[in-house]
Amino acid sequence: MPQDSYHYRRYLILNIINHLGPISRTELITLTDYRPANVGDIIKELLDEKLIVETGYASSGPGRKRIMLEMNKEHLCAVGISFSSQSVTYLVSQIDGKILFQEATDYEPDLCKEKTIALVVEHVKKILHMFCDRKILGIGISDPHYDPSNYKSIHTLLTNYTHFNDWLYKDLKPILEEISGVQVANYSGVAMPAIAEQRFGVAKGVQDFICVELSNGIGCSICCNGMPVVGASGRAAELGHTVISFGESADSMCYCGKQGCVEESTAFPALAAKISTALKKGVFSSLIMHMNEQQEITVQAIRSALEEGDKMCTYYVKDIAERLGVAISNAVNLLNPELIVFYGFMVELGDFFLQQLEISIRENSLSLVNDFEVRVSDSTETVYSLGAVAEIFSSYLMQENYKWIYQFDRNDLEEKSIKVNGLAEMGELL
Repeated sequence: MPQDSYHYRRYLILNIINHLGPISRTELITLTDYRPANVGDIIKELLDEKLIVETGYASSGPGRKRIMLEMNKEHLCAVGISFSSQSVTYLVSQIDGKILFQEATDYEPDLCKEKTIALVVEHVKKILHMFCDRKILGIGISDPHYDPSNYKSIHTLLTNYTHFNDWLYKDLKPILEEISGVQVANYSGVAMPAIAEQRFGVAKGVQDFICVELSNGIGCSICCNGMPVVGASGRAAELGHTVISFGESADSMCYCGKQGCVEESTAFPALAAKISTALKKGVFSSLIMHMNEQQEITVQAIRSALEEGDKMCTYYVKDIAERLGVAISNAVNLLNPELIVFYGFMVELGDFFLQQLEISIRENSLSLVNDFEVRVSDSTETVYSLGAVAEIFSSYLMQENYKWIYQFDRNDLEEKSIKVNGLAEMGELL
């Protein structure tokens, strides 16, 4: 893209404001080295389109106070949609990641394609009406992620596979584009957790990290050098199907066809099955007091038993934490991340589980790569749809063409006197 094109200058300034705002016109002129009149024209256009707003003043010493500019957070938003085997999650988020609306609707997974599409379209119409006074930049859809607790031997529309069939491209997407008038795009579910955490969550500003899902399955999402890793066919990071107990005859067969998989022995169904077997054998546990009328073993019930010092629950929770820690340590040794993010409903098991898990990871990681942090996601229920929203914002801002801007903060730019439009100079610095 030529440096002197108006299109380039417009999006350059827009991305600077998005990343460094609030920022003054004077600072934009200094950073870009553009003529004040050119910067002024672009700013006026962006203000007229309600993409940015003037948010107050900043003192510049004894002289005139500067009017500050930032993205119009309360006006710009996007819709995110994610599918599970039994529900669809709808989300509306501001450009800064603040969630304005969230709803999950159940549906029958065996529902035919036409009825499934009709349900999604109807909900999107309601959302568009609710937010008709805002500028919706697009609709992002996360590919369905596999839920082994709902495995069926016969394929249905949204069960037993990771990615969309042709119904998204040929049917749903065109309808949503027609009723909304905005971009509709789908994204690999493998990347969504990492993207959501990097843009809006606990991994903001981190370049190398892994997200680990702890739920009915053990999933993973990887970010290396600031970029999500999806693999050649979009199936990267299958941490749950790495083998950690090869040759142990006691292991049952995983649905993937192997014995000793991480998921088969450490995901929540495995924990619940081990505890259930112990209870049936007559092992004493205070867990029984916390089980519901259906006698279901829930995360909350196990946590309550752990907090009471229940020995049986303590034993099995520690066992799966140790096993899972071995698997994650293998990923740490391979990727050398600076951060591990946990998400998924199993984090509700509480501090004992998370502490034992971190201990196991560190004990089994090479000492040279052991300098990493561990954090728990704040977006467990929305990580897929929020990742899709983040990608819509990125696409609208054309961030791929300006990603080098996001590698610097305000201090970097000021201390090094970098002119952000100097691509040749920037290339040498990078």
